[in-house]
Amino acid sequence: MIAERIHHRLGGLSAAERRVARVLLSGAPTAGLESSAKLADHAGVSGATVSRFVTRVLGFRNYADFQHALRNEIKARVVSPVEAYRSHRLEPASAGFADRSAVALGESVMASVQGLDATELGRATTLLADAHHYVVALGGSFSHLVAGYLVAILREIRPGVRLVPPMAPERAAALADIGKRDVVCAFDFRRYERDTQEFAAAAKDAGARIILFTDPWLSPIADIADALLPAQVVGPSPFPSLAPTVAVAETLSTAVAGALGDSARAHFERFGGFADHWIRFWPQAEPGAASGSVPGESAS
Repeated sequence: MIAERIHHRLGGLSAAERRVARVLLSGAPTAGLESSAKLADHAGVSGATVSRFVTRVLGFRNYADFQHALRNEIKARVVSPVEAYRSHRLEPASAGFADRSAVALGESVMASVQGLDATELGRATTLLADAHHYVVALGGSFSHLVAGYLVAILREIRPGVRLVPPMAPERAAALADIGKRDVVCAFDFRRYERDTQEFAAAAKDAGARIILFTDPWLSPIADIADALLPAQVVGPSPFPSLAPTVAVAETLSTAVAGALGDSARAHFERFGGFADHWIRFWPQAEPGAASGSVPGESAS
């Protein structure tokens, strides 16, 4: 994806090339559909800089090829869930159905994890492995489930991790507390939900760092993200698949555990000590108690 390519190459761009990149990332997605002369004018650079950016940085043969690819991406980005459902070829369970599903999911997971940019993954790991940062995570209609999963893992290996439910009062309360010590893990996928984007923007204004989990077309939050972790969403069903994003979240949490080292192990053992006590206590009756009695109570 073009926006992802630009984001990953920002660190190696010249000052003039960065101006072109900022126009393409922070403006409307259609900015690149204007003529190269107009794009150069918007960025305050020469036409030669735009041409060099498109060919050397992005790898297109020429500006026309760049625009063709951009048109296709914009078209894919605005596809509604209803359109995606209609265009999907559905089939009932039959011989080989599970095998085909496994292959499709496996390919998406593999492409997502192998496609992670090392610099972006490293930046996200550093942010989450710094115990001085508080971590909040939030997502949209479905992706909040993966946000909750990431929180469930991280809170076992480090303190100060919180899930923000997709409810207005909870998000308002979380934003009221956010500051420069915070890291926001935002999950935002096509159709890109406004409240998640506004939360991320307000958190950024308050000085927080943003780690974005998104799809290949990139949520608008990518413009302000400090670390970008895209994942595939194509799977065997007509619904966007979250399995690749779960794999990305697991890859990141594993890297964080490695970065934390002994402190993660100590926190995990302390967390597990409490959790194991409660898990072991409730299913078991006290020795000698009558069948069906509540643990800790004697039979009457």
